[in-house]
Amino acid sequence: MTERERVRDLLCVAIAIGVVAWGAIGAWTAITVGNYPWNKWIPFANGASKGVVLGMLAAVAVVIVSAKGFRTGWRWAVFISAFIGGGLLGTLRDLQGAPDSVLYFAEPLSDERWYGTTMLLHWAGKVALPAVVCAVVLTLLAARPYRQGQSIASSAALILAGIALLALPVVASSLAPEIQGNGEQVNAGIWAGLRCWIIGIPVLVVGLLRTLFLLISRSELPSAPSPSEVFLPRQPL
Repeated sequence: MTERERVRDLLCVAIAIGVVAWGAIGAWTAITVGNYPWNKWIPFANGASKGVVLGMLAAVAVVIVSAKGFRTGWRWAVFISAFIGGGLLGTLRDLQGAPDSVLYFAEPLSDERWYGTTMLLHWAGKVALPAVVCAVVLTLLAARPYRQGQSIASSAALILAGIALLALPVVASSLAPEIQGNGEQVNAGIWAGLRCWIIGIPVLVVGLLRTLFLLISRSELPSAPSPSEVFLPRQPL
C-alpha cells in the first residue's frame, strides 16, 4: 500500500510541478514577445496545460526506473529518466525544425538559421530548464522516506494545480490586451482556454477524490492504545 501511495504522490507532484514549470516558461514567452497583441496570454495557457502531460511523462519514467525499490545509487538514474520524460517531446519537436513564429507577419526561420545556436538556446530555455526543475523535485521526493502526511500534501498540490488551470484563462485574458485580429486568431484564444479547462477539470476532480479518500481512510484507522493500556497489567477482578 505504501508503494502505491508513493507512486500516486509522484504523479500528483509531477503534474503540479509541470503546471508551474512549463506555465512559467509560457508566461515568460507571453510577457517578452512583442507585436503579439491578439493572443498574448495564449503561451501561458498552452505552457500550463502542456505541463500536465510532460509532468506525467516524467513521473512515469521515474516509476519505471524505481519499480524494484529506490536505491541511493539510483538517484542519477531517477533524475535522468525524469529529465528525459519531461524533455523528450520538446527535444524531438526542436529537431524537426523551427517552431511556428510568434511574431505577427514574421517569416519562419530557415533551417540554416534554426539549427545551431538558435535551437540550442531555445532548447535550453524552454525545454531543458522546466524538465530539470521537474526532475529535481521528483528525485528529491523519490529519495525521501515515505510519510503519510506527504500523500495529503501531494493531493492538495494537485487540487491547486487544477484550480490554477481553471482560473488561468479568466485571469490571464483579463490582464492581457484585448484579443484582436481575424477569426482564426481569436479562435486560438478560445481553444487555449478550453484546453486548460478540459485538462484542469479532471486534475481537480482527481485531487479532490484522492484527498477525500485519504481523509476517510485515516479516520477509519483504529486509534492507538494509551501507554497505560500497553504497559500496565490488568487488575484481577
